[in-house]
Amino acid sequence: MSRARTCLTLLFVCAVAASAQDADLRSQAARAVRAAVDALAEPEVAQGRFHATAWGPAQTHIAIYLAAHEVTGEPKYLDYARVPADWLVAARQPSGGYAHSPFIHDLGSAETFPAQVTFRDARDRSAIQAILAVHDATGDASYLQAARATADFLLEAQLECGAWPSVWPPPERSWLGLPMLNDYVTISQTRTLMAVHRRSGDERYLDGIRRAGDFFVQWQLPEPAPGWAQQYCFDGRPAWGRVFEPPSVCGLPSAHAIGLLIDIHLLTGDPRYLGPIPAALAWLQRAHTGPREWARFHEPYTGRPIYARSQTEPQISYARDVLYPGYAQFGDWGVDGFAARWRRLQELGREGLIAAESAPPSADELRRSIADLGPRVRDLIAPDGTLGGYPANGVDPGTLAGAVSQVTRYFEAVRTLEQAAE
Repeated sequence: MSRARTCLTLLFVCAVAASAQDADLRSQAARAVRAAVDALAEPEVAQGRFHATAWGPAQTHIAIYLAAHEVTGEPKYLDYARVPADWLVAARQPSGGYAHSPFIHDLGSAETFPAQVTFRDARDRSAIQAILAVHDATGDASYLQAARATADFLLEAQLECGAWPSVWPPPERSWLGLPMLNDYVTISQTRTLMAVHRRSGDERYLDGIRRAGDFFVQWQLPEPAPGWAQQYCFDGRPAWGRVFEPPSVCGLPSAHAIGLLIDIHLLTGDPRYLGPIPAALAWLQRAHTGPREWARFHEPYTGRPIYARSQTEPQISYARDVLYPGYAQFGDWGVDGFAARWRRLQELGREGLIAAESAPPSADELRRSIADLGPRVRDLIAPDGTLGGYPANGVDPGTLAGAVSQVTRYFEAVRTLEQAAE
């Protein structure tokens, strides 16, 4: 036998052996996922009940059940995902928005807790993302209808300038009714409209997205710090928020505004939404306070970093020797990632970036992913692992969700590579 033929034979044997190992690992992982997720669902979800006093658990449960369906293919996990999704739908305020705390605690309960709608901390966006994920997996149009009800409310609540306030209805003579970017307000509502528009094609949502984009174009602050404020007076000046949130140009929403403007441009094709980005990025790149570190607050007319020293008094300083604790006044903010995406847009153009970001991974990328995830999956399904040891190990649902997600990524990589080879 020639040397070349011998090498080809060895490669074939190794590929067959690797395929058999992958199949064995997938079989073991599917059993571990099934056992762990059934144990999680058994107390109430498997009986069609769900109880929560915060938003996070419902979204975590949905992610777990949809991932379990991906791994096992068993329809019951789609039924399980519907239960917390139904809770998210029922827990909305009558307006269609979401309060700081859930509207109900128990699915099917007549007890409700009317409250003011909040736009902070992406509560509406995270809830709608979870509801739409169940819609995508099941094809049940009622979940899209629920998401559209929230999107319709967002259009109603959008301020004339294109932003959203902190709460609804916006209180008079309060910073809570001002155009807001703090805690992802306006950014998260725009992304909710984008998610619902993507599935419905309703042009009303695109109009709301454009209005939000126009806000970011028109309300960008001038040099020497051409970013965006956490909250604005209605004349466009930065405003006070809480006592430790001074009028300022703010690094965190400025970084995320860049990412949002890129996505609005990709959606609409309108180059106007790219206009603010070069100046904003140039400012952020010269404003860093350390390696991969930026201040949260900057003095509007000098660009100098400023820091809040107290939770109870408006004590603002150029030094950060004393900081109000428990509030992120400096951090990464994802600036490098947004800057890299901007450069890629310049290199590839709009159509090229859309194509590149929607392209499936290459065979080499899939192989690297499989090689990386395989050992992790073995650890997760081991008797003392997160999945293999559940529920005796007492891990929380968030940790369980992360583990099931890694198994799902492994399964997807192996399946995609197998399909590409067929």
